Amino acid sequence: MNHSGFGHVKWMVLTAVVLFGVLLLMGRSAGDALSYAVLLACPLMMVAMMFGMRSGHGSQGADTGAPPRDGTNDRVGHHHGA
Repeated sequence: MNHSGFGHVKWMVLTAVVLFGVLLLMGRSAGDALSYAVLLACPLMMVAMMFGMRSGHGSQGADTGAPPRDGTNDRVGHHHGA
């Protein structure tokens, strides 16, 4: 999945369009369908992203930019006399 800002906007618009179509098929007026589709697109995408992250498809690993902790740089409690 594309993780850029444009990728998220594209998926939200696609979700809103699909919701709009489904709501129209369910008999809602165009105004109501558009309102509900726009309001529901964001929470539905958030749920989809949470499930994607849970299954491991949403991230490539936890790269925090910090060096790995192997104990070589730990200075807590080590005071070498001055």
